[in-house]
Amino acid sequence: MVVAVPVIVLSLLVACGRDDPLNEPAERFEMVEIDYERAIRLSVAEVTAGELVALELREPDSVSPVWESRIADQDGQLRTVRLDATRGEVLGTSSGPDLKEAERQQLVQLLEEARLLPDEAAREAADTGEVVTAIELQRRDGDPVWMVSVLGVADKSATVHVVDARTGEVLDRRPA
Repeated sequence: MVVAVPVIVLSLLVACGRDDPLNEPAERFEMVEIDYERAIRLSVAEVTAGELVALELREPDSVSPVWESRIADQDGQLRTVRLDATRGEVLGTSSGPDLKEAERQQLVQLLEEARLLPDEAAREAADTGEVVTAIELQRRDGDPVWMVSVLGVADKSATVHVVDARTGEVLDRRPA
């Protein structure tokens, strides 16, 4: 059973329009020049003392694919950062959803419990030849986990990897 911060927060973190990039053919990712690691660094740099909560590749088949991230500041306030996935330019930063005090505290606690950085979780999950398309911090059975979505470019297989956010152990792999 996966339990996220409250369900409303989870939907706010990942409901970025939801064209599911994992169901797109691999060749549609050709325009993406900025990988997830650089997207994380650029996004986090936009929010003082920010920590990544979610990152998703949007519009991978367009001329201008976009990385959209949710960054939490030290008080648990969320900010949305949009990056051009071809040039790495920041397209905009906006306030995230207005969380209730209890939701912010739960988010801060979840981030404190996660010892593994999101890019480390993605490296644990993705094999050579796979494209990371989304990363999200969640709670699973009370423990923090990174959900890492990858697309196998060679065989077009989409997989979600559940990575323990404390130890880096891959707990589960399943088709997306």
